Amino acid sequence: MSILPREKTAVAEAISLAPASWRIPFWSVEPLVCALDCFIIVGSSILSGLAYHQWVFGGSGDLETSLAVGLLVAVNFTTILVSRGSYKPLNLISLQGRIRETVAIWLIVFSLLLAVVFSLKVGANLSRGATATFMVVGMTLLIGWRAALSSYLTKALARGSFAERRVVLIGEPDEINTSDGLHRLRRCGYQPIESFPVLETDVDADNGMSIRLRSVLDQVVRTAQSGRVEEILLAIRWDQRHLVDSIVTALRIVPIPIRLAPDRTIAGLLHKPRTEIGSTWVVDLHRGPLTWSECAIKRAFDITFSSLALVMLAPTMLIAAIVIKLDSRGPVFFSQLRNGFNTKEFWIFKFRTMTVMEQGSEVKQAARNDKRVTRVGRWLRRTSIDELPQFLNVLRGEMSLVGPRPHATIHNNEYEKQIWKYAFRHHVKPGITGWAQIHGLRGETATVDVMEKRVELDLWYINNWSLWLDIKILMKTFTVVIGQKEAY
Repeated sequence: MSILPREKTAVAEAISLAPASWRIPFWSVEPLVCALDCFIIVGSSILSGLAYHQWVFGGSGDLETSLAVGLLVAVNFTTILVSRGSYKPLNLISLQGRIRETVAIWLIVFSLLLAVVFSLKVGANLSRGATATFMVVGMTLLIGWRAALSSYLTKALARGSFAERRVVLIGEPDEINTSDGLHRLRRCGYQPIESFPVLETDVDADNGMSIRLRSVLDQVVRTAQSGRVEEILLAIRWDQRHLVDSIVTALRIVPIPIRLAPDRTIAGLLHKPRTEIGSTWVVDLHRGPLTWSECAIKRAFDITFSSLALVMLAPTMLIAAIVIKLDSRGPVFFSQLRNGFNTKEFWIFKFRTMTVMEQGSEVKQAARNDKRVTRVGRWLRRTSIDELPQFLNVLRGEMSLVGPRPHATIHNNEYEKQIWKYAFRHHVKPGITGWAQIHGLRGETATVDVMEKRVELDLWYINNWSLWLDIKILMKTFTVVIGQKEAY
């Protein structure tokens, strides 16, 4: 039985998009990138040593020392990356993550190298200038190589332009036609040369395999023994264990791998992170609060940045306090009860921008052309200067620089009843700015739909938190949030 015409066309189109000389087997990406990393590192060490000594001393330098240093760094660098699973193709696609990882591990390896050299007093023949040159050149080349690799892998996965891996496909018709797992495998070069449909009814607990299934498996064996295929792929629902076991038992005579593709039920979970627990693993369906180490990193960053911001912005805050006092009667600061981490209540600080100080069960959101907003308050809200006192909330540990924006307690209680995922926002501390804010979801939430969109972005931030993401959001805040039209 031949592969379905639609599948043949899709495979042919995908493969035709890439020149044959550029196609590599998907399985070879990990060892190939590891080997090229070693080549780049050793080459950088040798070239840096030769270039430095030629430029400074007019000589060729010590080739053996440069080679030894390069090999030592290459072994340690690649060993760490292999242990972290960083050479897996899907990890290599994440360019920002790989650049941060490359820089961090590169500096760690060099720090350890220098510590060993100086502690053992074996650095007499080691040129500091050549070593420093190697550190800069090697890191630069690795970052450039990561950028090119990320671009290539992204395009290769999108076009299905990896080298062809010929397989025999055995599966239920629904799984063959609609399985997302099979679609992803085809993009990695898996090309079924023949497709054999099987049914749940082909196996009976009492009578064993049907005559039809035995005939199908005989054809599979002949095809596999012809040497034209490299693998047998099963596209069968995972709950059909009896059918799977029967097929595997019958095909054990064939000396090629037999693999089970993810069915439609399980395919949606494969992109979720997995956690190993003892001899098994579990899928993380929803991320819990940050770990203690992540909390420590985020807290240290919050304290450092907010302290610096309060010092630098002190003149601006003083001017804002003076003009607020001169513009209208009332206090300079306004505080309101909000919900923070784990729904714990706290008083948020802001510069007063309205003629009212609403609290309790009667809190109306600010709207465009709101008559309650003072003349100075309108300018303060437009420039987000009214939010600056919240750096004090950050120092007190009630807020973070980046996180879901806190809402008035009365609004918080209302939205929790209307949006079932709303409560997940309290898994982290609320922030002065956030992922939703830099995407334009700031200001009045006139409808529940608007708040649902904001919640979706907040939850994405919580599930994908990293220090670099916080820094990225802060950088974009200055160009996106400040002065945007949604602030009124």
